[in-house]
Amino acid sequence: MWETCATYNHPALEDGYFLEEVQSGNCTAANWPTMREHLSTPRSMEVRLRESCNSSSQVIQGAEANGCYTLEPAAGASYVNVASGKAVTLHAGTGCTGDSVTVQSDASLCDTSFESGASADGNVQSFRIADAEVPPSDYNYTCAVGESECVRNYNPRLGVVNSTHRVNVVRVALAGKTTPSMSSIMANVHNMYDFFVVASRNQVHRNIIGTQTVQVTSSNCGKAKEQAVAQISATAFMTVYVLPTGLCSISHATGGNIYLNDNLFRTYVHETGHILGLAHGNARDPSTNKPIEYRDASTFMGRFPSDNYNLPQLHWLGWTKKAELTQVNAVLERDRFTEVILRPVDVNANKPDSPIDHKLGAVWETPDGKNRLFIVVPKARLNSANDIEGGTVIVYRAPTCKLRADCPTVMVMGTLTLARFIATNTNVHAVFESPLKLSVVGSKSKNVQVAGKTVKEYEWVKLRIALPPLP
Repeated sequence: MWETCATYNHPALEDGYFLEEVQSGNCTAANWPTMREHLSTPRSMEVRLRESCNSSSQVIQGAEANGCYTLEPAAGASYVNVASGKAVTLHAGTGCTGDSVTVQSDASLCDTSFESGASADGNVQSFRIADAEVPPSDYNYTCAVGESECVRNYNPRLGVVNSTHRVNVVRVALAGKTTPSMSSIMANVHNMYDFFVVASRNQVHRNIIGTQTVQVTSSNCGKAKEQAVAQISATAFMTVYVLPTGLCSISHATGGNIYLNDNLFRTYVHETGHILGLAHGNARDPSTNKPIEYRDASTFMGRFPSDNYNLPQLHWLGWTKKAELTQVNAVLERDRFTEVILRPVDVNANKPDSPIDHKLGAVWETPDGKNRLFIVVPKARLNSANDIEGGTVIVYRAPTCKLRADCPTVMVMGTLTLARFIATNTNVHAVFESPLKLSVVGSKSKNVQVAGKTVKEYEWVKLRIALPPLP
C-alpha cells in the first residue's frame, strides 16, 4: 500500500495512523469522514486548550497566530497543546495579566503551577502565543549574508528537542496477553537516552517523571490505547506506552505518545524519532527507481538495526555544528567542481580536534530550494549493526522545510537515498535526479579486526563533486 498509494508524498499519512487504521479494518466508508478529518487537520500547528487533563479531551479554544487570547468565563482549561516552535504563557487573569506560567510543549494543567505555586488547573483565563526563543549556540547558529557554505537549519523546534525531556513510562496490561516487564522497558528507555546524550552532543537528557502499569479491558488496539491514555494525566514531553504483545499490528507515534508493540531498542529509538520530528529513512530501488519504505539501514528511521539517525536527520535535530557541514552550490556554480574531505558520522560523537576541513557532509540544494542532497560517509568501518561498509558514501535527499506548507506536520524529516558506493570504487557516480557527478579521489584507512575478519577502518574519504561543463 505504501508504494501503490505513494503515501510518502503525503506527510499526513506517514505517522503510522493511516496504516494502522487500514490494517485494523477501520478504514471503511462509514469511518472515512472521521478519518479524513483526522488526516487533513494540521495537528501540530494550533495551540489548543482542552477541558480535561488528557490530550484527547474536548477542545475549549484554539488559536494559531501570535498574540493574546482570553477564554470564555468559566471555561476551565485543564490541558494545553502547544504548536511546533511556539511558547504559550498561561495567565490567571484576563487580557494576559496576573499570575502566569510558560510552556513550550503539551502540558496537563492538573500538575502545572503558576509562578506563585497556585495550580493552573481550571484557573487559566487567558493565554499568549509567541515564537519560542532558542539561545544561540554552536548548534543553534545563523547563516550570515555571504556565508555561502553555511547550511541553515529551518527547524522551529530546536529548543523543545534539545532539552531535558520529561518522560512518562506506561506498561499496558491486558488479561490473557503478555507485556514486557517494567525493568526491561526501563532498560531500553535509559539506553535510548544514553544514545541521545552522545548523538545530541550532550543537549538531550531525560527526566523520568513516572512509571506505572495500567490495566485495559479491550482487545481492540485502538480502544485499548484510548483506555490506557485516559488513565494518564501527567505532563510529559513523551509518554511511552508499551503494549501487550500481539495487541497491535505496528508500533506508532502521535502527539507526545509512542505506542510500542515490541520491546526492541531500535523500535524505541524509531518511534521517539517521530516525536523528535523525524520521518522515515527510505531507499531508492536501483532497478525501478521507486522508493522502498524503511530500506535505509544508516538510520534508525528505517526498519533495520542501525547505529544512529542519518546526517540530514541529525542536522534537523540541531545535533551538528555550523563548521561540520559545507554547502557546495556556490563553488559548483563558479568552478563546476569542488573537492571535499568527509569524516565518518558514526555515533556523531563530538570531535573538537578534527581538522576544520574534515566535514561530516557536503550539501547541495536543489534549484527550487525545496530539497537538499546530503553527501555523507556514515561509518568508519563495518560492524555488527548492519552491512554498511566503512568508507561507504551515501547521498540522501531531504526536504529543506523552508516553507511551512512543505512540512505541515511535526514528523517531517524523511529521507531517500539516491546513490551509494564504496570508497574503493573510483568510478564517476551519477546521483539520481540531479546533475551531480561524484568520484573518490583519496582516502585514509587502516586494517582492523572485526569478528575475526580484517576490515578497513576509514579516517576520511575525499570526494570530487562536479557539475556538467557549461555549453
